[in-house]
Amino acid sequence: MDALTILWAVLILAGLGALFGFGLAVAAKIFYVKEDTRVTDITAILPNANCGACGYPGCNGYATAIVKGEASSIELCKPGAKAGVAAKIKAYLAEHPADNDKKY
Repeated sequence: MDALTILWAVLILAGLGALFGFGLAVAAKIFYVKEDTRVTDITAILPNANCGACGYPGCNGYATAIVKGEASSIELCKPGAKAGVAAKIKAYLAEHPADNDKKY
């Protein structure tokens, strides 16, 4: 093998890597999905006991249901009842409304 063959192989692989990298960057911009940060924020307000007493699979599931408006009430968290979690969530949702918010 001579040096020219190795140089061509390196250049072709570098070019393909740059082309695929550019394609991935464009795809990441086109298919970007904006995540609703309210789910994360409400999960942080909840006690994170993940007990399931609210009827949802953990605090993240309950927070997702609240944000989507699928929860029947924001007062379902039994471990957070004494800490006033429902009042904190209600205040948070009043400060960070969405277009399709269910009013609790």
